[in-house]
Amino acid sequence: MRVFHIISGFENGGVEMLLERWIAAMPRDIEFHIVAHDVTVPACRDRLAALGAEIHLIPRRKRPFAHQRALRALFLQYRPEVVHVHTTEWGFLALQIARRCAVPVRIQHSHAAWRCPVSPSLALRFRLGRRAATDYFACGEAAARTAFGERLLQEGGVVLLPNGIDVEKFRFDPVRRAAMRQELDLAEDALAIGMVARFSPQKNHGAALDIFECFFRRHPNAVLLLVGDGELRPEIEAAAAKRFPTGAVRFLGVREDVAPLYDAMDRFLLPSRFEGFPITLVEAQSAGLPAAVSDTVSPEVALTDLVRFASVEDGNAFCDALEHSPALPREAYAEAVLQAGFSLTDAAERLYQFYQSKK
Repeated sequence: MRVFHIISGFENGGVEMLLERWIAAMPRDIEFHIVAHDVTVPACRDRLAALGAEIHLIPRRKRPFAHQRALRALFLQYRPEVVHVHTTEWGFLALQIARRCAVPVRIQHSHAAWRCPVSPSLALRFRLGRRAATDYFACGEAAARTAFGERLLQEGGVVLLPNGIDVEKFRFDPVRRAAMRQELDLAEDALAIGMVARFSPQKNHGAALDIFECFFRRHPNAVLLLVGDGELRPEIEAAAAKRFPTGAVRFLGVREDVAPLYDAMDRFLLPSRFEGFPITLVEAQSAGLPAAVSDTVSPEVALTDLVRFASVEDGNAFCDALEHSPALPREAYAEAVLQAGFSLTDAAERLYQFYQSKK
């Protein structure tokens, strides 16, 4: 069976991490292809290729005719049984071409949610995607409502597939914490606030600096650890250098050792403008990290009592959200995440069985 996944680019974002985990967890009788228009993080592409996925780079959507010709050529050459689209806003383009190429199974997968009404142009793109798709997936109810509407969700027309993780990998480990804090040269009394996200407008790193400035006034021993990379990183680095003492904000780049970094953190920060069901927040809760999250993110992301919501417009409220401590030992929260149904093994098996049912 041949399955094509359509993404925006290899940015080490949540979708790419999800694909990497799914492909690694599934039997080898599926031939995976991944189509993107950009490689921001070559290591991200290389990891997926090492798992056996065939990589295809096509022109950006800014060159619409070249973009669509390239997609059509791929679908006609390989004749996939499934085209699984992860670009919610512009997914209709790939879905329409897949329909014209007679691809039998066309999945629109929603990974993002907006708490406010979407614009008319975005609503139109969602409608076009729904018409061209044969099946609808979402990482959570909020993401399903955004792309597919309340009625389709309530009628059971959307497959809700949790963003599963290897929970045991992220279970808090005090030995690992001590080693990572030593590697990062964090003082014993340092309060480490962590954010794991690509530097993009969606993730709102500017607000993260504002919130941390408020928290830093309360706790001069606080350190902000920013994990990730992206187009806005130079801008955020320049802003941090002007506003904070050297070493108060640390840019760690793209890291393979994210689990030990969660162990080293004391709090987690997610001021995103919008999210679907962020994998990083599932990981952080598995590690027992109290998390302060933007109130524009759906409440369903709170799998445990670790999550507190606040408005990014109210720095003091966000600081208050960062102050709370876990009610249970940090090691205990991994079990709560498992009980909430976020096992990678279970999610990958569900998706594999769905693909097999479409043969």
